[in-house]
Amino acid sequence: MPSIPTCGKISRLELENFKSYKGHQVIGPFYDFTAIIGPNGAGKSNLMDAISFVLGVRTGQLRGVQLRDLIYAFDDREKEQRGRRAYVMLVYQLPDGSELEFTRSITSAGGSEYRIDHRIVNWDEYSAKLRSLGILVKARNFLVFQGDVESIASKSPKELSALIEQISGSEEYKRQYEELEVQKAEADEKAVLANHKKKIISAERKQKKLQKDEAEKLFKLKEQLKSLKQKHFLWQLLNIQNDIEKANEDIADEDNSLEEIVREVDTYEAEERKKSKEKAGYNKEIQQCQRMIAEKQSQLDKQSQLMKLKEEVNHINSKMGTTNIELNEKIVEKKKHEIEIKKLKNGLRDVTKQLEDLHEKSQDYGKKVQLYDGKLEKYFQIKEEAGTKTAKLKDEKEVLDRQQNGDMEEQKNLEENIQQLENRREELLSQEKQMETKLKKMLDAVGKHKEDLNRVRKEQRDMKDKLLDSRNKHDMLKRKISDLDDQLRELKADRYENERDARLSEAVKTLKRLFPGVHGRMTELYRPTQKKYTLAVTVAMGRFMDAVVVDDENTGKECIKYLKEKSLPPLTFIPLLSVRVKPVIEKLRTLGGTAKLVFDVIQIDPVLEKAILFAVGNTLVCDDLDEAKHLSWSGQRFRVVTTNGTLLSKSGTMTGGTSGGMEARSHKWEGLKKEKEDLESELGKLGSIREMQLKESEASGKISGLEKKIQYTEIEKKSIEDKLNQLKVDERNIVDEIARIMPQHRKLENDIATRTSEILSLEKSINNIVDQMYKEFSESVGVKNVREFEENHMKAIDQIATDRFNLHNRQSKLKYQLEYEKKRDVDSHIKKLEKTLDNLKTALKRVMNEQKELQSATDTAENLKRKVQDWNSKAEECEGDIQTWKKNISDAKSNISKRNCQIKAKKALIDQLSLRKQEILEKCKVELIGIPTKPNIDFSSLSRSLQQKSEPSERKKIEADFVQKISAFITEIGRTAPNSNAVYQHKAVLEKEEAASREHKAAIDEQNKITADYIKVKHMRHETFMAAFNHISSNINKIYNELTKSNTHSVGGMSNTHAVGGTAYLNLENPDEPYLYGIKYSAMPPTKRYRDMSQLSGGEKTVAALALLFSIHSFKPSPFFILDEVDAALDNLNVAKVASFIRSKSCGGARLDQDVEFGSGFQSIVISLKDNFYDKAEALVGVYRDSDRGCSRTLTFDLTQYRES
Repeated sequence: MPSIPTCGKISRLELENFKSYKGHQVIGPFYDFTAIIGPNGAGKSNLMDAISFVLGVRTGQLRGVQLRDLIYAFDDREKEQRGRRAYVMLVYQLPDGSELEFTRSITSAGGSEYRIDHRIVNWDEYSAKLRSLGILVKARNFLVFQGDVESIASKSPKELSALIEQISGSEEYKRQYEELEVQKAEADEKAVLANHKKKIISAERKQKKLQKDEAEKLFKLKEQLKSLKQKHFLWQLLNIQNDIEKANEDIADEDNSLEEIVREVDTYEAEERKKSKEKAGYNKEIQQCQRMIAEKQSQLDKQSQLMKLKEEVNHINSKMGTTNIELNEKIVEKKKHEIEIKKLKNGLRDVTKQLEDLHEKSQDYGKKVQLYDGKLEKYFQIKEEAGTKTAKLKDEKEVLDRQQNGDMEEQKNLEENIQQLENRREELLSQEKQMETKLKKMLDAVGKHKEDLNRVRKEQRDMKDKLLDSRNKHDMLKRKISDLDDQLRELKADRYENERDARLSEAVKTLKRLFPGVHGRMTELYRPTQKKYTLAVTVAMGRFMDAVVVDDENTGKECIKYLKEKSLPPLTFIPLLSVRVKPVIEKLRTLGGTAKLVFDVIQIDPVLEKAILFAVGNTLVCDDLDEAKHLSWSGQRFRVVTTNGTLLSKSGTMTGGTSGGMEARSHKWEGLKKEKEDLESELGKLGSIREMQLKESEASGKISGLEKKIQYTEIEKKSIEDKLNQLKVDERNIVDEIARIMPQHRKLENDIATRTSEILSLEKSINNIVDQMYKEFSESVGVKNVREFEENHMKAIDQIATDRFNLHNRQSKLKYQLEYEKKRDVDSHIKKLEKTLDNLKTALKRVMNEQKELQSATDTAENLKRKVQDWNSKAEECEGDIQTWKKNISDAKSNISKRNCQIKAKKALIDQLSLRKQEILEKCKVELIGIPTKPNIDFSSLSRSLQQKSEPSERKKIEADFVQKISAFITEIGRTAPNSNAVYQHKAVLEKEEAASREHKAAIDEQNKITADYIKVKHMRHETFMAAFNHISSNINKIYNELTKSNTHSVGGMSNTHAVGGTAYLNLENPDEPYLYGIKYSAMPPTKRYRDMSQLSGGEKTVAALALLFSIHSFKPSPFFILDEVDAALDNLNVAKVASFIRSKSCGGARLDQDVEFGSGFQSIVISLKDNFYDKAEALVGVYRDSDRGCSRTLTFDLTQYRES
C-alpha cells in the first residue's frame, strides 16, 4: 500500500487576464465537494484550465499553442499588443489551517514564472513542493479533462499498460532498462565471438607450427643459393669493370683526335660569324626600310578617306563662297550704318545750332513786342468778342480741318505704301531671275553627279561580287584544310593530339617549368629501338603511357597540389626514389625465337629506366601471335604483347584488333597530306583579298563623296525652289495689296477736293465778321484788316513758338535714331562669319596637307623600295660567302659527329655497363646478397680462374654454368614452396592466442557485470509496476461494484434493482515483464454476462473507465480530484451513482479519513451540466458570460445550509 500524504484542499483561486477571465478575479471558496456549473461557452473549462495551468500542466494540454494564447484578449488588435501579462494563484489549505500560495505567471516575454508564497522559484523546486503534497504533475493524478474518460475506455491493452507504468513510476527505469538490455545483448554477442576467436587461433597455432618446420628447411636452401648468386654477381661485376677500363682508354684516344678538328671548326665559325654579322647589318637595314614602307603603305591605304575629304573640300569651297558673299554684304551694311550715324550726328548738330539762332531771334523780337502792349490788350478784347460771334463757324471749320488733315495724312501714307510695294516688287523680280539661273546650273551638276554615281556603283558591285566569290572560296578552302588537319591529327599513331592530350601536354610543360624534379610524360621520354615495336610498347605500358616521371614523392605532391589549384586534369606520377619495381627475370632474355623483353626494346635515359621497368615489368614482345600464345598460356605463364598490338595476359584474356588498322591509317594519312598540299596551292592562286578590299573601299569612298554632293545639291535645290515659291507668293501678295490700296487713294483725293471748297467758304464768312469788328482797331494801328496785323506781328510770335517746337521734336527724333543705330550689333554677325570662314580655311588647309602627305608617302615608299633592292643584293653576296664557310663547318662537324658518335657509343657502353653494375648492386640489395667493398669491390673471394680476363665465348660458358646451378636451386626451392614467414607467423599466433584469452576473460567479466545490473533494474521496474498494478487490481472490483450496485444505502432511496453490482478485473498478458505487454481490462455490468470493453454501451464504458480512474487515484492519491463533465455519457441513474460515490469520498469527514475501504478521501471539484449530479455538492460555482465586459464571471453558492439533516 503506497504512502498516503497529508490531506489538504484547494481554498480559493485568484486569476488575472487568464483566457476568458478579464482583470483580477477571486473564485471560491472551494468546499470538499464543489460543482462548477454554467451554460455552454461561459468559461467552465477555462476555469479547469486555470487550475491545471497553476499546477504546471503543459500549454498543449490547455488548448493553446503558446503561453501568449492563454492571455485574455478582447479582439485581434488587443491580442497583438505588447507587454500583456497574466497569472493564476491557487491558495492551498493545509490540514493545520495554514495556507500555501502557488502562483504561475505569463511574463511579457511569453515565458513562465513560478512563485511559492510570493517567492520566485524554479520549476524543479515548484514541482517538488507539489509532489510533497501528493500532486504529481507528470502523472496528472489530480485531473480528468473533458474526454479523458472516453479515452481511457477506448485504450488498448498496450496503452493501458503504459498508463499504469506512468502512474506507478516504473517508467523512470525504462530508459536504463532498455540501455542495459542492449548492452547485455552486445556483451553476450561479444563473449560468444571472443570464445569463437580463441578456438580459431588455437587451430591456427597448430598449423603454423608445421609451416615453421618447413620454412627452416627452406632457409638452408636459400642460403646456399645466396652464396652461389654472390659468386655469380661478383664475376659479372669483374667483367663489367674490365670492359669499362678498356672503353675509357678508347675514349681518351678519340678525344685527342677531336680536339684538333674542333680548332679547325672554330676558325671556320669565326669567318662565318663575321659574314653573318655583315649580313645581319644588311638585313637590319632592309627591315627598317620595309617597316617604313609598311607605314607609308598604311597611309596610302587611307586613299578612300581622302576621296571623301576631296568631296568635302568642294563643299567647303562652296560654303566659303556663300560665306564671303554674305560677309561682303554685311561689311557694306556696316559702312552704310556708319554713314547713317555720321549723318544723324550732323543733323543733330544743325538742329541744335538752329535752336540757338531761334532763341536769339525770339529775344530781339520780344523787345519790339513790348511797344504794342496797349494795342495788344485792345486786340485781345476784340478778338474775344469776335470769337464769341464766330464760334459756331469756327467749330464747323475745325471739324472740317480735322477731317481734312486726317484724310491728307492717310493719303500720304497710302502713297508711301504704294511706292514701297512697287520697289519691293522690282526687288523680288530681280531675286527670282537670279535664283532661276542658279537652279538651272545646279540641275545640270546633279545630272552629271548621278551619272558618275551609277557608273561607280556598277564598278563597286562587280568588285563586291568578285570579292565575295574570292572570300567564299577562301573560307571553303580554309575549312577543308582545317578538316584535313583534324583528320591528320587523329591519324597520327604516335601522338595524342586531341583536346585532352593537348591540355595534358600543356599542363606537363608548366610543371616542368615550375618544378625542377619533373622529367616529363612517359610518351616523351622513351623511343623504341625499332619502329615495329612502337605499338607493342604503347600497349604494354597501358595506363602508364601518360604517367609523369618525377624525382621523389615531394615533387609529385607539389605537382598534384598545383593541378588541384588550377582545376587541371588529374595525372599519374611515378617517383623514381620511392617506386618499387620487380627485378628483371634474366631467363626471359634467353627464351629464344623472336621473344624479347619490352624493357630491352626501349631506348631511354638510364636515370629513368626504373620508371620504364615499373610500367612494363617483365612483359614480353614477339612478332607472331602463335608464339605469343605459346609463351603466355603454356607452362609458366607470362604477359606477352605482339608487334601488331595484341595483348595476352597471364589470366588468359586477350586484347587486340589493331593490326590491319595501322597500315590503312598510314595510307590514308599520306592521301590526306597530298590533298592538303593541293588545297593550299589553290588557296595561294586566289590572290590578295586585301587588295580587293582596298579597291572596294576606294569605290565606297567615291560613292560616299558623290552621294554627299548629290545630297548637298538636292538640299540646296529644295531651298532655292522653296525661296522661288516664296518670292512668287510675295509678288502676288504685293500686286493684290496695290490693287486693294488704289481705290482708297482715289476716294481720298475726291473727298479732300470737296472738303477744301467747304473750308474756303467758311473762312470767307468768318473773315467778313472779324473784319467788321476789327475795323476801328485796324484803322488805329494803320493796317488794312486784322489779318494783316496778325500776319505782321502775332504770326511772328506764333511762328517762333512753332519753329521751336518743331526743332525740339526733330532734335528728340534724331537723338532716338542715333541711339538706336549705335545699339545695333553689326560687328557680331561679321565676326561670326569671319570665324566660320577661318574654320573652313583651317579644314581646307588640313585636307590639303593630308593630300601632300599622301603624295610624299608615295615618293618615299618608292625610294625605300629601291634601297631595299640594293641592300638585298649585298645581303645575297654575303649569303654566298656564308654558305661556303658553312659547308666547310659542316664537313668538319660531320667528322666531329663521327668522332662524337664513336665517343658517345663508348660512353653509352660505359653507361650501360655502369647501369648494369648498378642493377646488379640493386638486385643484391633486393635479394639481400652482401658484396664486399674496401671501399672498392673486393673480388678476392672469386677463384683464380674466374678472376682471369676471358674471351666472350668463355664468358658465355661460365654464364651458362652459373645459370644452370642457380636454376637447379630455384627448382628445388620451388618444389618445397613453404610459408617463408611461418617462423614470424608462429610467434605472432602465440601472441594472438594470449591476447584472445585475455579478451575472452574480459568479455565474460563484462557479460556478468552487465547481466547483474540488468537483472537488478528489471527487478526494480517489475516490483514498482506490480505494486501499482496489485493495488489498482485489488481496488477496481470494489469500486466498480460500488458504482454499479443500486441499494438504498448507497444511492439514497433508489430501488433495490441491482443490489449485488458488477464485476471488474485486470489481467496481465505477461506477468514476467508486464510493462512490455498489455493489460486487459474486463468489466461485467450487473445482470449481464461477460463482454469485451469494445462491446459495452457508452454509459457502461464510462462507468468502467471511472472505476479505473478512481482505482488509479487511490494508488497515489492527490488531496483533490478535478473532473470535467465525466457524466456526459451517463444516464440519470448512473449519474446519481457516480455522484453518490464522489460524495462518499469527499463529504462528511470522508476526505480526512485515511483508512476508508476504497482508498483515502479527497476534495472533489467537478464540472457538470446535470442537476442530479451537482445537487449533491456542498457548494456551487456558477460561471456566466458578462456581456458588458466581454469576459467570464463567477458566483459561489453554499448548499450546506440547505442540506436536509
